Parts: sequence; structure tokens; C-alpha cells
Amino acid sequence: MKEPVNVSPFLDNAPSVWLVLFCYAMIVASMASIGVFVSFLPHVTRDLSMTAPKAGFAISLFSVPSALACVPIGRLVDRIGIRAGMMLAGILAIVGDVCLSWATGWVWVYAGMCLAGASFGALTVTCPSALVSWLEGDARTRALSFWSTYGPVGYAFGLLLAVPFTTGDVWQHAFVWHAIIFAALTCLAFLLPRRKAQIKVNAGAGGLRLLFKESAIIRLAFALALPNAVAYGVSVVTPSYLARVYGVELGMSNSGIAGAKIFAMILGGVVTGHILTKKVHYRVMYRTLVCFGLASLFVLFFPNGTFGLALVALICWLLAFGGMAGGTMAQLPTFVSKQEDIGFVSGLVGQLTSLICLTAPPIYLALTHWSAYWGLSCAVMVVAASLVPYRKVLVAP
Repeated sequence: MKEPVNVSPFLDNAPSVWLVLFCYAMIVASMASIGVFVSFLPHVTRDLSMTAPKAGFAISLFSVPSALACVPIGRLVDRIGIRAGMMLAGILAIVGDVCLSWATGWVWVYAGMCLAGASFGALTVTCPSALVSWLEGDARTRALSFWSTYGPVGYAFGLLLAVPFTTGDVWQHAFVWHAIIFAALTCLAFLLPRRKAQIKVNAGAGGLRLLFKESAIIRLAFALALPNAVAYGVSVVTPSYLARVYGVELGMSNSGIAGAKIFAMILGGVVTGHILTKKVHYRVMYRTLVCFGLASLFVLFFPNGTFGLALVALICWLLAFGGMAGGTMAQLPTFVSKQEDIGFVSGLVGQLTSLICLTAPPIYLALTHWSAYWGLSCAVMVVAASLVPYRKVLVAP
């Protein structure tokens, strides 16, 4: 019989709700760094005497730690425990915000974004590890599906956080408030239970053996990474493309864009989690969402439509993407047979996703025609649909 996990008062009354909300708040707050920074790009170039390419490179630096070090971070989490990993992520984020709030030149900006990226990389490992370790059954499926919507939601939260500081010369105060938010979340991490000490840490060779033995893990990682790359590329080119085709700007403030993204992503993740608990075939659902998402992207990029229809198509695409991402994350426990491999697998999935997403913006920005946008998206999503794995979970009577 499985020994029950001894949890703290933080999780006594409603363990699923509190744990999911905490993990979601942590990763959303971390992703918000990008939203805040992007909102102040004109201020960065003006007040810190940075050229636009240098400011753009700072955004890329945010992704570097998660792209290159998620697997080592996963090993570290397996060694020091989930709670300590979350606290370390919080400290890195706070120090990064301090660097950005005090920045007077590119050195401080680069240092701050690297630290923020390292915090994000740690949370992409510790949060799913916590959900897999401490939740079971339908609660775990719903939690992983919901948690996977953090990307656009975190970016949108950063846009909202920046709104009060967009006028005047106090834009760096936004990073101070971001640090305060992370300080509060880091204090809450003290209330999480400790990871069991008897869980052993795999050696590096063990992790490689896991990869060669379980090719489905690599396929699962691609099933998550490729739609993320398409979503990243689409988000980069959509504003300028719609403005060029329809002769208008998006016509929405930061708050409006944030509200649309939050609504679409959370709804997609929640609905997907609910569907998966009804024992719907994951691979069939994933491929259905791929078809729905590609149809939405066709309407979005087709130049002979209307601006309003394009915005509806954008929301439909985000719903499809949220479903794909949520469903894929919810499958993670079915492909991890040993508790001590959770950190490694989470790190592998996060690292592969970050690596692939790094290539999306320059490729999409190099394209100009609507058919090229849609054609590239089709090619990537067809590959994802062909690679998506499936493992039947046997339920005892």
C-alpha cells in the first residue's frame, strides 16, 4: 500500500486547490517578467542608451537558462527537494528584479534577465514535479492541464503589471513590485511539505537509459514544444500582419489583450482537463485540436477576411493551443514510472520546449506572405500530430 504523504497546514483543507494555485501563481509571476520588460522596450532604449538589437537580445537571454539547463536543474531539484527548488527560484527572481530596477546600462539589464530566466527554468521543473508528486488521479490530471496554460497568461499578467507605470519616468518601479510579489510567494513556499528524504537521485547514465528505453518521453516533449513554437511565432507576427492587411492596429489596450489571452488559455486548459478525466482518448483529442487550430490560423492569416473575424480566429487558436498544451502536460505522469525520474523528465520537456521556441521568432519574422505563415504552421503541427504518443492507463476495477 502506498504510504500517504504527510502535508503541512498549507495543504490540509483543500490540497489540490492550494497546491495548484500556488504553482500556477509562481510560474505566471515568473513569465510576467517578459511582459513587463516588453512593455518598456521604448523606455529601455531611451533611458538606458541601449540600441533596439541589444534590448531584443536581453529578451533572448531570458530563454537561455531554461533552454540550456533545464535537465541539470531537474537533477538539482531531485537532490535538494521541490520546496527548496521553489525557494531558490524565488530568490533568483527577486535578485533579477533588483538588477532591472537599478539598471543604468546593458550590463545590469542582461544580468537581470539572465537571473529571471534562471528562475523561470527552475519553476518549469519544480512546479510539474510538485503536482505529479503530491496529487493523484483526476486531481493531478486537471492540475497539470490547468498549469500548462501559464505562458500567455504570465505574459498577459506582465502587461497588466506594467500599465500603472507606462507614463512618466517611473517605469523601473514595475520591477520593484514584481520583486515584492515574488517575495510573498517565496515566503509561502516555506509552508510546502518537504520532499521525502528516501527518494534517490538517478545518476546521469540512468537518465540517458530512460531516454533510450522510453522514446515516448521524447515524443511527448515534441508534442508540447512544437505547438509552443508555433504559438510563439504567431504571437510575434500577428500584430504587424493584421495592421498591414486591414490598415488598422489591434485597437486594444494592454488590458484588453491580456484579458483575451487569459480567458482563452485558462478556458482551454480547464476544459481539456475536464475532458481528460472523462477518459477521452488523448491522442485523438490532440489531433482534433491540431485540425481546429490550423483552421483557426487559416482564418487568422487569410487576407480577404475582416479584422473582427481575425480576432475571433486568434482566440480560437489560443483555445486549441491551450487544449494541446494542457492535454500533453496531463499525460506526463503516465510516462514516468519512477518517482525519482520526475525532475529529470520535467527538465527534459522544459529544455526541449525552450530550445525549439528560441528559433520561432526569427523564422516567422523572416516570412512576409500569409500562405508562408500558415504553411509553416501546418508543417510544424503535422509533425507534432504524427509524434504525439499515447499510453493506455489501466484502471483497477
